[in-house]
Amino acid sequence: MQTIHDQKPDSIIREIRCLKEDNAAEYGFDIKLIGAAVQMQQRQHPERMVTRILTDAEKADGIQPLTRPVTESELY
Repeated sequence: MQTIHDQKPDSIIREIRCLKEDNAAEYGFDIKLIGAAVQMQQRQHPERMVTRILTDAEKADGIQPLTRPVTESELY
């Protein structure tokens, strides 16, 4: 069985692009539907969310995180 560590970077990128293409096709390439599905997945599995932790310097400068929750009304 081949693992991700055995693959060359190009094949990994190719696989990711195929997965993204399949996912987009599932929602008819409609960005709003894709976004809504992503948000639903994030709500169902918040432990899988990746966030960026601000450095102490960024906190001192008042910099806000790059991501924020999007409201339902912003999707439509």
